[in-house]
Amino acid sequence: MGYHLLSAILTKASGRSTWAFANEALARPLGFSFAQWPRDPQGIYFGGNEMLMTPRQMVAFGEMYLKRGRAGGRQVVPESWIGASFVPRGRSDYSGQLYGYGWWIRELGGCRTYYAWGYGGQFIFIVPEREMVIVTTSLPVDGLDRHGHLEAVYGLAERLAGE
Repeated sequence: MGYHLLSAILTKASGRSTWAFANEALARPLGFSFAQWPRDPQGIYFGGNEMLMTPRQMVAFGEMYLKRGRAGGRQVVPESWIGASFVPRGRSDYSGQLYGYGWWIRELGGCRTYYAWGYGGQFIFIVPEREMVIVTTSLPVDGLDRHGHLEAVYGLAERLAGE
């Protein structure tokens, strides 16, 4: 909900869609373009979900965060925002995991890890200590099997981060 509200504010303030802004400010400097993702009934692009990123796009985005906002020899996102994003701002009542600005925070493989979590098993893990980005995509599982599915994804990322 919060990121969708941010998308609506960005649309109103900039006079252009979040999709157009994201393509210009993020995708183009990272060497790709975003497909149009779903919008709400008012025509506002969803913020923070259903962005339809490919694994390669997810890696490029994660690498930009790993490099403190830099990509292609330029500062795409302010380094101060990257740092602020990785500061814990809250904790999940359900999982106990810390949360920054758009990034979950936990230890994997003995390393502090930041991760963006999309629907089901869509993850971008950033492991600064290992200079590593791990991306997973998988079939989302609903219902009783969901917890096991997520633990399998975390286990894979933990093994990779620990190597």
